[in-house]
Amino acid sequence: MTGLTIHQIWYRDEQRPFLEPRMKPWDNRENLRPEWCEYWVMRSAWLDDDRQFDERTGFFSWKYRQKLDLDYGQIEGFITAHSGADCCIFSPAVFQVAFYRNVWSQAEVWHPGMTKIAQAMLDDLGIRVDLAGSVDHHLSTAYANLWVGSRPFWRAYMEFMERIFEYIEAQRERERSPFWQNRFGSSGGDGHVQCLPIIPYLVERMFSVFVKMHPEFRIAAWEYPLDILKKRAFRAAGMIPLANWCKLMYHQTGSELYLNMFAQMQNEMYTAATKSLEENPGSVIS
Repeated sequence: MTGLTIHQIWYRDEQRPFLEPRMKPWDNRENLRPEWCEYWVMRSAWLDDDRQFDERTGFFSWKYRQKLDLDYGQIEGFITAHSGADCCIFSPAVFQVAFYRNVWSQAEVWHPGMTKIAQAMLDDLGIRVDLAGSVDHHLSTAYANLWVGSRPFWRAYMEFMERIFEYIEAQRERERSPFWQNRFGSSGGDGHVQCLPIIPYLVERMFSVFVKMHPEFRIAAWEYPLDILKKRAFRAAGMIPLANWCKLMYHQTGSELYLNMFAQMQNEMYTAATKSLEENPGSVIS
């Protein structure tokens, strides 16, 4: 597909054999600001006179295939089929997206305290959103920053994120700043564990805030077929599209009926997931 560039970020020599030839490798071995993870690369590229950006551009991890179980051809084909979209999302955590009301209730499970920190920041910046009360679905969630956007989308996103970046950077030397405490552990999935501040986990959730602030942008999201969903979510697989639909309909109509339907679906998903983990010890539902 012409006009498409996906940069693939790598930072260790042993990762090079996993790089996709049709993606553009981004050598991040220097890794100047590891606490910002992919966003530091995105920002650096954007500030480089916009030269790293095509009509459609993304920044994927070297292990995107491991996360998504998709090859490059499937990704390119989806973007081509949705050429009218301003952003195409490839989120690996399909159960997480569907099961939780929003990215912040999910954050409180894995990164307790994040919602309060993020809400205070947005309040200070004059960005009026209610994070805890918001509703997210597959068209507003991009875990792991696996998305491809148009130039206008990137421009608006970077303008939004620059305010976040400057706010957090301004607190870097402040004692006990909640943004700079290395208390959020993360497994890199390739044999090492990082102890990172809240920053990269907050950044990937800021995508959801941005998308809902800009309804003018058209979003498309990869949806796995049922056989793949069953491998990822077992008994809960068939409920994933329905839960997302309930939340999407609430977003579009504002009707509490759909939130009530989602709450019922959430209970059923919990029961199904619990049963699946009992039947498949050691498995992970994603």
